[in-house]
Amino acid sequence: MKGTYRWVARTAGPIAAACLAITTVAIAAGPELDSILKRLARPVPSSTPFIEARFSGLLARPLIVSGELQYLGPGSLVRRVEKPYQETAEIRGNAVTVRRGEAQPQHFSLDQAPQMRSLVTSFSALLAGDVATLRRSFTLDLHGSESDWTVGLTPLDPRVHESIRSILVTGSRGDPRCLTTFQANDDVDLMLLGNAARGSVPAEPGREWFDARCRGTRGAAQE
Repeated sequence: MKGTYRWVARTAGPIAAACLAITTVAIAAGPELDSILKRLARPVPSSTPFIEARFSGLLARPLIVSGELQYLGPGSLVRRVEKPYQETAEIRGNAVTVRRGEAQPQHFSLDQAPQMRSLVTSFSALLAGDVATLRRSFTLDLHGSESDWTVGLTPLDPRVHESIRSILVTGSRGDPRCLTTFQANDDVDLMLLGNAARGSVPAEPGREWFDARCRGTRGAAQE
């Protein structure tokens, strides 16, 4: 269950980034921010490819997985890892099922993990364009413009904040490019989404390559 909690924290938290070198001027959390968040709403059902990396001072190289995210409606999410192993984590309401390879599936309830439930609800609200729910769960701020933006989310729930310090969603118009989550233990989880996760990938992509994809550029030099 601990491993699954770490996944949901990364996926739902969603988001974040002192490391992304933001140089744009912050825009007040007003109509512009609401407009961008509403444009993030996905049709049901919808899916998008992802590449996710965890950067940690305890690791010689980042842990990288790739696969597909599926949004099946409010409270229903599926994360399917295809490389370097196969794993499916499915959330429907309060029920969570995790299947890895040929092993027996694991089941548990979000009622057992209120912090996780808060994050899943918030991530589902992000995909639904539900601005009211997001404002109840996060302090929100916007950098940039509708053509090139970064939305910062800081959890309001102290229990969630004990695990996740902040999240950044970076994108253009209604298309998010990446989701960066800053953990309380200083680990950083960076997830490329959609077109940013498509195309050729270096054998050992470094942080510079991921940051370039988040900015919407390609062909970054490797570390």
